[in-house]
Amino acid sequence: MSPGLRRYLYFTAAVTGAAIMIVEILGAKMLAPYVGTSHFVWTAQIAVTLVALAAGYYAGGRMVDRSLKLARIYGCVLMAAIYLCLSVLIVKPVAYWCLDFKLALGSLLASAFLFFVPLSLLAMVGPFFIRMLTSAVNGVGGNVGRLTAVSTLGSFVGTVLIGYLLIPFFPNSRTMYFTAILLMLVSGGHYFVWEHKSRNKPAVVIGSLAGLLLGFAGIRRDSAGHSSEFVERFRGNSNFGLLQVVVLSERFSDPEHLRSRDKKERHTLHLHAARPGPRVHAAN
Repeated sequence: MSPGLRRYLYFTAAVTGAAIMIVEILGAKMLAPYVGTSHFVWTAQIAVTLVALAAGYYAGGRMVDRSLKLARIYGCVLMAAIYLCLSVLIVKPVAYWCLDFKLALGSLLASAFLFFVPLSLLAMVGPFFIRMLTSAVNGVGGNVGRLTAVSTLGSFVGTVLIGYLLIPFFPNSRTMYFTAILLMLVSGGHYFVWEHKSRNKPAVVIGSLAGLLLGFAGIRRDSAGHSSEFVERFRGNSNFGLLQVVVLSERFSDPEHLRSRDKKERHTLHLHAARPGPRVHAAN
C-alpha cells in the first residue's frame, strides 16, 4: 500500500468518525419539530446509534475477511451518503407516521428507520481499515491505536462543529445534506484518484446524482411553507431549537373569512357537545 493511499484511509476514518457524531446529534434535532425533545427522543437516538455501531463493526469485520477490495467499503460510504440524502426528504412523513404510536416507541421507530442504516454503513469503516492497514501481527496494536485515535479525533471535531456552529447557524436539512455531500466526495475520491481502472465509476456517478437530487428535494420541501394559511417570515436554528415567525396569509386574514371560520368552529363544537356519550357520576 502506498503512503498516499494509507494517508487517505486515515483521512476517511476521520471524516466518517465526524459524520457519525453529526448524524447522531443532528438526527435528534431533525426529529424535534415533530416528536419533541423529551428524554425519549434522545434515548432512542443514542440507543439506535449504539446498536448501529455494533452492527456495523461486526459487518465490517466479516466483509473484510471475505474480500480486501477497498471499493467495497467506499461503496458502503457512498450508500450511507445516499441514505442520508433520502432521510432529508422523508423525515417529515416518517416522523408523522411514528406519532401513531406512543412517544417512546414512535421516536425509537423514527430514529431506527431514518438513521440505523447510514450509521451502520459508516461504522463498517473501522474494522475494514484495520485489516487493510495491518501487514503483520506485530503491527496490529499500533494500527488499531492510530486508526481509533484518528477516528475519535474526527468524532470530536464533528461534535464541536455540530454543537457550536452548524446547529445554531444553519438549517438542519442543509447540514445533513452537506454532510452527505462530503461523504460522497470522500467515496468518489477513492474511485477517481486511487482506482483509475475501476468499472464502478458510472454507478458511483449515478448514485451520487440520485442522492443529490433526493437531498435537494428534501431541502426544497423543508424550505416551503407547511400551511397555506400562514406565510413564513423567518426560519432558523438557535441555541433553543427551531425558530419560526409566521403570519396569516392575506386570504385567511380577511375579516369575512375569519367570521366564517369562527361560525364553522362553533357549529362543530356544538355538534360535538350534543353527541351522547358516557356519563360519569361522582360518588360522595
